Amino acid sequence: MRAVATEHPAIPPHPVEGYAGTSSSGFAAEVAAERAIAQLDYVEDLYRDWNDGHRTSGGAASRVNAEFDRIRRELGDLPGIIASPARLRIMLQHLTKTLHPGVLNDCFYQPSTALCAKRAKHAGRPLPLLTMCLTCPNARRSSVHLPRLTTARAQAQRPLDAPAGLSRLQTAALTTHIADLDHAIAELTATGTPDA
Repeated sequence: MRAVATEHPAIPPHPVEGYAGTSSSGFAAEVAAERAIAQLDYVEDLYRDWNDGHRTSGGAASRVNAEFDRIRRELGDLPGIIASPARLRIMLQHLTKTLHPGVLNDCFYQPSTALCAKRAKHAGRPLPLLTMCLTCPNARRSSVHLPRLTTARAQAQRPLDAPAGLSRLQTAALTTHIADLDHAIAELTATGTPDA
């Protein structure tokens, strides 16, 4: 399987000083400000997707959707009513503090419930580890993730279709991963009323 980038394409990566080290030019602050704006734009897109009735799933879906519902009630953001875009962004801003956009889902990171936290301590890796999110209580998926989940499933299936050279453990790992992807896809494509 190919490695997949974990940053959202619209959000610049965390600032790195590069050649200049720590600089008084303010470049790092400008990058951080642009990143904050991109994060807020992305959360606003998630809100609008949810408000338009698209399905969401994942462990953090009910928590984030409840916050979206509270914001919608406070704004009166209903069909035919134009809510204040500036006020909406102010109300959504706190969600950007824990948001880590990902390819297969977004992480609304809370250390106390993060599945990756235990594993990262042993590996010495920074958090969150977005490759462990399919069953994590901090993960939230929306319509933006569906095509990516489908692609990831097809990529995981390919080696199983020509299993020459796969060990039993590799086959078991791929089969489990495909089952997790199938579950995530089914949650987003189920018929009936979308979650609130």
